[in-house]
Amino acid sequence: MELGALKKSITAYRDAIETQRIIVPPVLQALHQARLFRSLIPQAVGGLGLDLPEHMRIIQRLAMVDTSTAWCVNQAAVIATQSLWLDRAVIQQIWAEKDVCIANGPPFDCQISKQGDAYLLNGHWGFSSGCQHATLMTGAARMGAKGPWRIAFFQPAAVTFTDNWQVPGLRGTGSFEFNCKNLTVPADHVADMGKVAAIDDPITRIPSALLFALSFAGLTLGVARGALDDALAVAEGKLPRYASLKLKDDGNVQRFVAQAMARWRGASAYLYSAAEQGWAEVENNSYASDESRSAMRLAGTHVIRECAEIVDLAYKVVGSTGIYQDHLIQRRFQDMHVITQHVQARESHYNLVGRHLITGNYEKGPMS
Repeated sequence: MELGALKKSITAYRDAIETQRIIVPPVLQALHQARLFRSLIPQAVGGLGLDLPEHMRIIQRLAMVDTSTAWCVNQAAVIATQSLWLDRAVIQQIWAEKDVCIANGPPFDCQISKQGDAYLLNGHWGFSSGCQHATLMTGAARMGAKGPWRIAFFQPAAVTFTDNWQVPGLRGTGSFEFNCKNLTVPADHVADMGKVAAIDDPITRIPSALLFALSFAGLTLGVARGALDDALAVAEGKLPRYASLKLKDDGNVQRFVAQAMARWRGASAYLYSAAEQGWAEVENNSYASDESRSAMRLAGTHVIRECAEIVDLAYKVVGSTGIYQDHLIQRRFQDMHVITQHVQARESHYNLVGRHLITGNYEKGPMS
């Protein structure tokens, strides 16, 4: 896929995306034309049908230009795959539309109950990245206080949004909260992801949480590489105050840059190796093995955290040049440190994988 024109559009509008806290219409139109919000949906039902590593590489390239845009594209693309657990007729109906974009948010206090031929949904969800341009929303909710989870699909107009997205990083994602009370959802718009997906495809054989883990790690590779490129550009010409050497001639700076690049290349090789191996397994098998799930979780968590340290090294190199809000490396620094607070970056995921490595037991759950 040729991304040159799309990247130019994002570059031209990234300041507007940041200040307006939304993917502005010209960029949104370009993303729809590239069909990136449906990149992981199989071609048979109207998607691009990309494999996961290819999707990750696109997200990485977008993140080098603007983190918020890449985040919204990836969030929507992965959430879109949950539609593949609906009835096939509903799936085809959704993806027959031209400009579809699905948003969601993690559930805070959400319940769904059967009401005759439909469901009744009540809940509060947060961090709904891309909700301002979404054409369809999803919300996870429990059947009863501790019952099984269901995924409901409904129109954005059916819920109330709250703008509390006053943050220093990922501003352009416009990740509002939303809630609903006694919302009636047709039964064929509620998915049970504990069952086999209606569309059997490699993308539905990898748990959604691991799709997010790997793809968001790919995104952070783009943020980190962008920060390194920013640092190299600054180092080329900067003479620090009270210093006798330009940054490019400073041995310490040279060492920092080389170490950061080595770590970036290692993280990239590690992540794509895990993604490609995981994808190859589900192409040939009906599910991802515990060993594969453990490997994908470890790669996703570790690469996100490694990229944060690479961004910090780049930030250290540029010195006071990078503290100003209008410098791109400041934006990347803030974006990266919001990402490290995301559930996919939790260091407790190391515990899950470490326990598996020691005991051979893999604890399956919402994040594994």
